[in-house]
Amino acid sequence: MKEVRRFEVKKLLYLLAYVLLVSLIGYGIYRNLNKLPGVLSKATRAPEAIQNQVTLTKVVDGDTIKVLIGGTEQSVRLIGINAPESADCRGDWSRTELEKLLENQTVLLEDDSTQGDKDKYDRLLRYIHTGTGLNVNGKMVELGAAKEYTYDKNYKYKDLYVSAQNIAKQNNLGVWGVPCE
Repeated sequence: MKEVRRFEVKKLLYLLAYVLLVSLIGYGIYRNLNKLPGVLSKATRAPEAIQNQVTLTKVVDGDTIKVLIGGTEQSVRLIGINAPESADCRGDWSRTELEKLLENQTVLLEDDSTQGDKDKYDRLLRYIHTGTGLNVNGKMVELGAAKEYTYDKNYKYKDLYVSAQNIAKQNNLGVWGVPCE
């Protein structure tokens, strides 16, 4: 009887060891997903502290939106990116990609102390995040819907956006794809 019980305990210990091993391997794979190009990349992860939930009123183009802040409509220029103008090659596509990213989403704005509050066209300079944690500016670069753009000074997410752009270039995505005719 003791032999049978000892055998069952041994089987249970092996099973627990197996479950632990599989769990550790699975956790390691999950943590490494953040390092894979295009899969939960750091460029698309929101910071812990995000400010200013706003109401989106319009997507102007791939790097500019309009929002309501305190009952007043304001233009917002996305920091760190430059998208094609609507009349340019892939301009409509870029705007559509931004619309898709923001559709039915909570829109959150984040400022950056390294940049001014507004640009020369009186647009607020901000990063856009969604309530689901998406860094929209970075995602636009990752999709190839915009290029990384440093106006004057380096900004908070520059290294992440440059990495996202390199991936988009390597994969010939969006603006890095087949030239327009």
